[in-house]
Amino acid sequence: MFGLGWDHLVVIFVVAMVVFGPGELPNVMRQLGRTMKTVNKVTGDLRKQFEDAVRDAEKELDLKDARAAIQDAMSSTTLIPDPAAPARDSAAKTATATPATTAPTAAAPTNS
Repeated sequence: MFGLGWDHLVVIFVVAMVVFGPGELPNVMRQLGRTMKTVNKVTGDLRKQFEDAVRDAEKELDLKDARAAIQDAMSSTTLIPDPAAPARDSAAKTATATPATTAPTAAAPTNS
């Protein structure tokens, strides 16, 4: 605990006993405990806010890196026209322009 040994803690306790007296020492220790609890709560909140800010900054950097990678990929990619594309387009147009054949109609029944 803070790099203090038992001998240091005993000296601190004796000095506190002399300074505050045996009657007031429990109240001082209680107040010290409340203060430490408040300090721990505040530092925990600050740590959480700092971690959230770091996490948001990392997400922003990842987003910027992804955008840069996409821009690089888009700028390095060139569109090469397919030479067979016009032939396919004209074949598709002629196929839709020809009338579809109709199925033969059934003969009407005769009265014999």
